[in-house]
Amino acid sequence: MRRGLNIFLWSAFGILISIGAYAALNACDLGIRPLFGSSACQVPEAKAALETERAREVQLQSRIHAAEIHFALLPACPKPVPLPQPQPQPLPVKVPDPKLPVANPAPVQTLEVPKKIEDLKGCWQSAHGDIDMASDDAERKPLGQARICFCFRSNGRGQVQVRFTDGDTCRADLFARILPGQLFMHHERASCRRHPFYVAADIRCGNSQSEQTECEIQNLGEIRDKITEQFKHVSDEYCGWNG
Repeated sequence: MRRGLNIFLWSAFGILISIGAYAALNACDLGIRPLFGSSACQVPEAKAALETERAREVQLQSRIHAAEIHFALLPACPKPVPLPQPQPQPLPVKVPDPKLPVANPAPVQTLEVPKKIEDLKGCWQSAHGDIDMASDDAERKPLGQARICFCFRSNGRGQVQVRFTDGDTCRADLFARILPGQLFMHHERASCRRHPFYVAADIRCGNSQSEQTECEIQNLGEIRDKITEQFKHVSDEYCGWNG
């Protein structure tokens, strides 16, 4: 009885060992049939996936090569045509305004420091003639052209008159006095109807190194700029002065 039990246990143990060996051989792709040469090894799945990716790579390279040939056969783009450069416009020619007399009938006479105040009688204008005006602020907005006349009576008093080409006129009181070797003039702020006011100014005239009488105009407005001028005698009619 005991001998039969031993035989049974050893038989069960042998069967278990055989089953384990068979499972191990199958896990390593070494089954019964490969051991006896009746079966060949199968291709792993990883190798099949690699071959698939290589085939896709060949297809992509073929498409890239076809696209390169297509772009190479496209026509070249024409060079851009440069835009024409704007031609400079000729400067406008100033046409005399009919509202202002175009000529000065008085003989040309430059201002000199007078010995007597009555020698200053009459009207005087900048040697540059009519002047382009601008506003008395940082913007310096153009206001048009104007004729500025300093007109005196025989007592050294008179008016400064600013006549714009549009007919607007600005006036302010003016006086002068003679100092040693110098002529001093001052005018108040000139009020206008349409244009901004013309700022007050101090004017000092004296002989320069070239023996010509030059006048320094110190404007008393916001900008307070200083200008050097020479003056010439003009007729009363030219300035519209009836003093």
